[in-house]
Amino acid sequence: MNASPSFNVCSQITPSGRGAVAVIAIHGDLAGVTIDECLQTPSGNPLSSRKNQDIAYGIWKSTGEDLVVSKRGEKHFEIHCHGGTTASQAIIGSLNARGFTEIPAAEFSAQFQDFWNVSTQLALTQATTPQTASFLLRLVTQLPNQIQQIRNLLTSHELSVAAAHIQSMLNWSKFGKHLTTPRTVVLCGQPNVGKSSLVNAMSGFQRAIVHDIAGTTRDVVSQAIAIDGWPVTVKDTAGLRNSDNPIEIQGIAQAKAQILNSDLTICVFDVNELRQSERAEIVTQTKPDLVVLNKIDLLFPNRQVHDISNGQLPTVQTSVITKKGIRELIKMIGTQLVPELPGKSQAYPVTADQHQRLKEALDCINQKSPATLNQALERLG
Repeated sequence: MNASPSFNVCSQITPSGRGAVAVIAIHGDLAGVTIDECLQTPSGNPLSSRKNQDIAYGIWKSTGEDLVVSKRGEKHFEIHCHGGTTASQAIIGSLNARGFTEIPAAEFSAQFQDFWNVSTQLALTQATTPQTASFLLRLVTQLPNQIQQIRNLLTSHELSVAAAHIQSMLNWSKFGKHLTTPRTVVLCGQPNVGKSSLVNAMSGFQRAIVHDIAGTTRDVVSQAIAIDGWPVTVKDTAGLRNSDNPIEIQGIAQAKAQILNSDLTICVFDVNELRQSERAEIVTQTKPDLVVLNKIDLLFPNRQVHDISNGQLPTVQTSVITKKGIRELIKMIGTQLVPELPGKSQAYPVTADQHQRLKEALDCINQKSPATLNQALERLG
């Protein structure tokens, strides 16, 4: 090879492990000549001489691997080979032998790829439901395009319009965060009101231990489920009551901590155990978003069901035995967790780093000085 390397690197930018396709990115002065020497195409035409974004099918000579290579720039190419580790590591080994240093995907992305596109693609790999994946897939191109529009507004000194665009994106930060981070639903209440049975009923199988002895749940039991296509972690907590048992006291403390950090708190009551003073105290303690009156199948004859919150909180009556109210409860949870969806043209951050960059850029714009305007452009770069 005639070229002398100044900085030649390669990286597998797709997640490690099993997969249909692995992508290896290479960058440097030797990238073009290396691709031409290692890739045998049916036509024999070198890929380096083609325009950017062109692709070529061929065989990697040292491994005999059928693959596709994309020219992303004059010094930047992507090799798309079979998934798994065998094929990709063999190709990376041949690149190492030609002077390329392998670096982590995050480091490669930070140096040579668009931050907004790559960070959203990485978030896409963490999607756990088809619905969240569809929202993230839309953002892979939509978010970088929106960022570029904001940069154009800033260079045109349309500061107020740019600031309004950023604020609109930040308004949907919580929604974007929960495309990869499950929302948390905490079930709380007195012992033996049926919290564990409700978790099992919503999950579709027995995850929590159920027993008619009060205080069976001593620790926080978590179960990952999907509600209306959104990932949710349901947490069953220890019963809230006065206790002298050190283990139970610790469990109750954990329950209260979970309530403080939940996205939705559900207070569960036994429909036959509705003592006014106790229920009022628990509602005051937990400040729930939703009330469940459980064990409706065991309601005493001629007993009237009273509203726990005097019409202040959504309430549903349930029975794990007859399944009454379970679907209604799940639907109510979904509506409360995601009351509104962003419009199809609305972009928003999906990672903490994206959120922070947008917030810092907005702060810089609001200062309205040439120096801070440049800083805003840097944060959006």
